Amino acid sequence: MTDLVPDEMTPKERLRAFQEGRDYDRIPCNCLIGDHAAKLLGIGIGELHLSARNMAEAQLHAHRTYRTEGAGVGPGLPGIAEALGSRVAFPRDNAPYIGQFAADDPRKLDSLTIPNPRRDGRLPLFLEALQILLDELGEELFVSAGLPGPFTTAANIRGTENFLRDIHYNPELAHKTLRLALDSTVVFVEEAGKLGVQFTIADPTASGSLISPRHFQEFALPYLQELVQAILRTGAGRPSLHICGRTVKVWGSMADTGAGILSLDNTVDLADAKQAVGDRIALSGNVKPMETMLLGTPDDVEEDVKACLRKAYDNPKGYILALGCGLPPNSPPENIHALFESARKYGRYPLNPENFS
Repeated sequence: MTDLVPDEMTPKERLRAFQEGRDYDRIPCNCLIGDHAAKLLGIGIGELHLSARNMAEAQLHAHRTYRTEGAGVGPGLPGIAEALGSRVAFPRDNAPYIGQFAADDPRKLDSLTIPNPRRDGRLPLFLEALQILLDELGEELFVSAGLPGPFTTAANIRGTENFLRDIHYNPELAHKTLRLALDSTVVFVEEAGKLGVQFTIADPTASGSLISPRHFQEFALPYLQELVQAILRTGAGRPSLHICGRTVKVWGSMADTGAGILSLDNTVDLADAKQAVGDRIALSGNVKPMETMLLGTPDDVEEDVKACLRKAYDNPKGYILALGCGLPPNSPPENIHALFESARKYGRYPLNPENFS
């Protein structure tokens, strides 16, 4: 597959037009390269996450290699809890994970204090990497800080099993942990916001696979709403919100957070989401990360892209082509090229549904 028509806009121009409801040249394509970028640099995944220069260079290399339409680093899922005292392990060939939780014993919670984003954990590294990316790519594309949602951070402070028990048997403790998680995230948002970055939010532990819609309403929604408001106060645009797994029963609540884009896992149907909340919020997704990007071929990628476009190209609030979840690190480069090239081939305006029917 080759580009039949070159892009007419930079990624930043395209996404800004998307956000403002103006015409743009083609469907945006958002695929954050993530840990796959370590392979581009020839380093281990653990090394990627321990150096601001490595984080930034990996994103720069990914942009040069794949013509990515966004760049970002950030605390990710463990970063805020790490700054509060949870200990993170950094395997060479896998994503970082929390090996010891800061408040696995609830009595430890009172000893935790809101971190200083210029001093604690790896928060200073993320800020440094964001500044490098802004300096190198900020004219061409948006640079974003990837944030964990408060529910996920609370689980990474207490331990997921402990925290899920808390919401059932000790809701007061759960809310106390969530308040600490939110306040600790907001101080990072305020510092990163001074740089001029955008934000994305991922809150996978708030998935419908783990909690009920009632618990989402009580323990996830209010804190996500506050986080979105904190982001808006920085002057950044409305963030995207991703929650893994089956989210059908909370789509309305996810739209109620104030986020601007609903990022959908490939376990749900874009057409259903369009019908349910497409008049309220933009949709993003949901090419299959494993079956298509990791295990498929470029032809499979093209067919998956066409399937997503068929379902969501006419979403009333707009649609961004993206993956249903994170890119597997070992995804073949030819599949990543095929994703972006398919966006150019089939997503150009004026859209012709016959091209992807």
